[in-house]
Amino acid sequence: MPKRTVVLIDGQNLYHGAKDAWCPPAPAPPQFAHYGWPSYDARKIALALVNTSAGRALSECRFYTGVPSPKQNELWHGFWTAKLRMMKGQGIEIYKGHINPGGQEKGVDVSIAVDLVRLTYQDAYDVAIVVSADWDLAPAIKLARLIATENGRTPDFESASPYEPGIFENRGLPGTTWLKIDKAMYDRCRDYNEYRPWQFR
Repeated sequence: MPKRTVVLIDGQNLYHGAKDAWCPPAPAPPQFAHYGWPSYDARKIALALVNTSAGRALSECRFYTGVPSPKQNELWHGFWTAKLRMMKGQGIEIYKGHINPGGQEKGVDVSIAVDLVRLTYQDAYDVAIVVSADWDLAPAIKLARLIATENGRTPDFESASPYEPGIFENRGLPGTTWLKIDKAMYDRCRDYNEYRPWQFR
């Protein structure tokens, strides 16, 4: 029986990681422009990571991002509203946090941590892949491992983030096996849909 694998994606962390790894300083040449947007297909990314090891099956994909209000940023509000609607249609579970007046994302890390611990209590996975390079999630992973061990289970914990040798070399989260999202994988998982509001295209 395939190992049940859940993938929890920090959308902004993935986007900024890819941008830092592969998008040259503005103005970017056309062939690199898509790295300046969240141009990934979250479900394709999840499946690609699951398939890095044999004998696994994607049981759940969860996606987390902050979304500004229309007054804060009309472009990004429209973009994320449209993209999240598409993801919901793919069966992805969505958490939509907010952006505070200082431009900082709120609620995302806590929601990922809570979901990871909750899913551990529910024995909902054999493998958990956290797509983020944010070490603030390390305590949640440690707690999830402890909970599983106390209940006689030994799930695998992995973390994934963009990687480009000599340019962007984040390491995996403590307590996890690190999966490198290289440029080739990211490009295979591109989302070609246009989500920006018409007035910004």
